[in-house]
Amino acid sequence: MLFRRFYDENLAQASYMLGCEKSREAVIVDPNADIGKYTRAAGADRMKIVHVTETHIHADFVSGARALADSAGATLHLSGEGGAEWGYRESALEAATVLRDGSIIEAGSVRLRVLHTPGHTPEHLTLLVSDLERGGDAVGALTGDFVFVGDVGRPDLLEKAAGAKGSMEASARALYQSIRNFRAQPDYLQIWPGHGAGSACGKSLGSMPQSTLGYEKLFNWAFGEMSEQQFVERVLEDQPVPPRYFAVMKRVNRGGEGQPRTPPARLLGLAELETAMRARAPIVDTRTAAKFGAGHLPGSVNIPLNKSFLNWSGALVPSNADFYLLTDHDTEESVRDILGELCKIGLTKVRGVFRAGLINDWKSRNGSLETVRTMEPGELQSLRAEREIQVVDVRNPDEWSRGHLPGAIHIPLAALPDRIDELDKTKPVVLHCQGGGRAAIATSLLQSRGMPDVATMIGGYERWVAEGLETSTDKTSAAKTQTG
Repeated sequence: MLFRRFYDENLAQASYMLGCEKSREAVIVDPNADIGKYTRAAGADRMKIVHVTETHIHADFVSGARALADSAGATLHLSGEGGAEWGYRESALEAATVLRDGSIIEAGSVRLRVLHTPGHTPEHLTLLVSDLERGGDAVGALTGDFVFVGDVGRPDLLEKAAGAKGSMEASARALYQSIRNFRAQPDYLQIWPGHGAGSACGKSLGSMPQSTLGYEKLFNWAFGEMSEQQFVERVLEDQPVPPRYFAVMKRVNRGGEGQPRTPPARLLGLAELETAMRARAPIVDTRTAAKFGAGHLPGSVNIPLNKSFLNWSGALVPSNADFYLLTDHDTEESVRDILGELCKIGLTKVRGVFRAGLINDWKSRNGSLETVRTMEPGELQSLRAEREIQVVDVRNPDEWSRGHLPGAIHIPLAALPDRIDELDKTKPVVLHCQGGGRAAIATSLLQSRGMPDVATMIGGYERWVAEGLETSTDKTSAAKTQTG
């Protein structure tokens, strides 16, 4: 059996190709929108893609399943489990072979047997993989967002991202039962999950690319001995805020809609920049936080081009609004790459791209740039004793629970666009996260929304603790904490 894992670092997402080396037939599981990488890999391995499937309706990226099946002339397989209310739409199922618990997909000697494992989503499937050349027993499981290394898929997304009110406790109970059923599989079963560390589909995913069921029984908290109620409370506690684009992805992927098209790489000049600035059009500055902090266009938002770029773009950039990019990765090829990445999460309304060099040209003709004020932890401690400062912690709920600054306001970064009005514009704001990256993004967002006195605490909570300053584990916040 030929086995290929494709890992997208920017999505923290894994997809797979499994092929029979005799028949040269292959199955692709959980493809994202970059379908070219699968056809290229199949061609390099002299494989023909005959089946395409996915474990569930994805919330964190645009599915490439339908487009890849059409491109390769392959059969598309989709889950028919989960019920009509939250499963795939009828229009999507009409174009596919419907999978149910016990269904089989075969490509030569490769067999995938379907297990219905609801919890993360109602329609979720796990695919047990057998190499019939060696025997009929399963050697591994493609677990999608059911079982990760060290964690399990969060059961609250259907409620928090898709609006299914009151569903997350029932989903958590379904997940508990799915895990208990899955424990019956042999310990040697290899686990090939759909995500790694950095994904918002769980709260404590490990970085290892694969595991075994026996290892997870020993070290994955969800396989420990506990009652159903204890499991429900623990799995729902401190889940990260889902980025806003998750709701859009659920809708797009559920209906099997057409692939979004990557916008053209339009590099614009100073005249277009001045027009955009006069119109107060959204501009996303993709430079590093240090470069942005030293001088940036008034009203622009900083989302650095790194592994978290897609996550924070999806959380902070409205999917239905036009926007511009500003970047120092300014060759046409690099711009096309950025636009292609954004297309993976459905952000295609990019009206144009400005080279970073235009910043100084704009400054020479239109006035001063904005900068970002930074503050040492000790300086913040002293100022808090003299005046009322709003300290905003933009970390995830689990980070907050382990310790935070006394009197801080907890607003996770993904929730900040909807909660800015909770802050008092007449008082200074100092933002922090764990190490500094998220707080820098948050500071730029508040600046762009007209907050007049905003600063970033250097080094974040890690630096605060290292300097021996006071911390708290009190669950309450200076403002009401919301998690989604």
